[in-house]
Order: sequence, then C-alpha cells, then structure tokens
Amino acid sequence: MSQPDFPHPDARPRRFTVRRSVALGGVLLLVTAIVFATGTAYLWPLYIFPLILAAVFFFELGSLVVSLWLGAFFALYYSVHSAPSSADLRRALLDVALAALAGLLLGRVQRNHHRLQTLLAASSLSDRLTGLYNYGTFVDYLHNEVTKTERYGGELTMIMFDIDHFKEFNDRHGHEVGNELLRRVGAALRGMVREADMAARYGGEEFALLIRGDESHGYELAERVRRAIEALRVPVRDDAEVFATVSAGVASYPTAARDETELIERSDAALYESKRRGRNRVTVFDGSREGGLETSISA
Repeated sequence: MSQPDFPHPDARPRRFTVRRSVALGGVLLLVTAIVFATGTAYLWPLYIFPLILAAVFFFELGSLVVSLWLGAFFALYYSVHSAPSSADLRRALLDVALAALAGLLLGRVQRNHHRLQTLLAASSLSDRLTGLYNYGTFVDYLHNEVTKTERYGGELTMIMFDIDHFKEFNDRHGHEVGNELLRRVGAALRGMVREADMAARYGGEEFALLIRGDESHGYELAERVRRAIEALRVPVRDDAEVFATVSAGVASYPTAARDETELIERSDAALYESKRRGRNRVTVFDGSREGGLETSISA
C-alpha cells in the first residue's frame, strides 16, 4: 500500500540523487585538480573527503567508485610526472586497496545506519499491530489531499469503519483473539485498497480509508470491505472459529463537507447512523439530501 506525493522514509527523489552525484563529482574533481596542480602525490589522502561523501551518499557502491577513481588518478599521475618504480606501484596499489577497504566498511556502517533510521521512521508512521498507517499519518495525509482537491478540483471520499461489538468480542474470546482479528482486518484492508488510496487504523477498533472519487465509489468500496470482513474467520480454542462484522460511514469532499474536520465529522456521523440502525451496514452522508444521511441496509 502506498499513496502519491506522501514521503516515504526510504524514498530518494531523483533530483536529490542527482544533486548528491554532482556534489560528489565536484569534490572529486577539486581534489584531483589540487594534487595535479601542486605535483605532489603525497596529497592523495585528500581523497578521504570524497570517499566519506561517497560512503554516506551511496554506501558501498559509492566507495568503490571513488576507489576506482583513486586508482585511475595514480596511473595518470605517474604516467604524466615520472616513470614509477616498482616500489611506487606497490605503494599505490596498497593505498588504493586500503582506501577501498575503508570505504566499503564505512559504506556498510552507513547503510546499516540508514536502514535503522528507515525502520524508526516507518514505525512512527504506521500502526505496529495491523501494519496500516496510524492516526497521525492519516490526519496529515488527509490535510494534504484536501488542500490539493481544493486547489486542483476533484472529489475525495473518506470511509470510517468500526468493528461491531468489539468490546464484547474481546471479553468473550480474549484479547489475543481480538488482536488477531485486528491484524486480519488490517490485512484485508491492505489487500483491497488501490495504490493511490490511504488505509489507516484510526484508533482502537476503528479504521479509515481515504480515496479519490465520489460517495458512490466510497460506498462500493465500503460494501466490498464489509463483505470481506464478514467472511473472515478467526481461530479460537477447540478448533472453533469466530467472525465479526463492521459498520461503515461514507462522506465526500467537497460535496458533503467544507474542510477536513467536517469530512471526519460527517463520515463519523454516517458511521454512527449505521450502528444506530443495527450495524453491519454502510451509511452514506449525502450532502444533497435534507438531513444528509442515506443508509443502505446490508442483506
């Protein structure tokens, strides 16, 4: 599951990579120009700076590139300035090998550090139990999408889901079974949303979807999700299985709401109406109808 224009912690925009490549290339050329201009090969340790940059920017691959550049520098330097002795060649090869080894180690350390940062960033965006985005991420994304819709047009629909009688489900079957139900609901949502949709655990036993489209698209998706969750089976003791149902509320922007706060309120009001009328159904907040609520009763 992903969403457009919402930065993922491991995302690397192309222009950002290009800027890093230009910066690294500039430092390499500068160091090479300094060494050649002074005619002193012992200044080659200046390459430690582009080597560090390469490891930080591009991990092991960047380190290898700079090490190859260093080897090419020694070959060119000795061919221009003097005929190298065998001792010079051995020293140059050793220097290149040590630089390559140091760069690879530094690149590996940087890669592991980057991976740890990515995991920490991802954990701050998602709900650990269900694997869906969390409330804070959803609210931020909702604000961004409403702003884009206001600027460029189109419609945005929010669907709120609530697992029916979840407290009683937990009391009867235990919290571990309740957690397994939450995990399976999260997996069902991840499997049913499009790449451009946002699925989140809104809180407790509540879930939210944000999609591009009007309330009819929202209703169709909500019905598919409702039926899929109703078909879920969670194993309990003695090889038995239990199931649960969900209620849903649908509201669209700008048809039924003027901003993201009102969109949340009206999808929540539609959800409450589904629960009030017996649960296991979808209610659409229709901004064109007096009273606003239009309920579709599930069979």
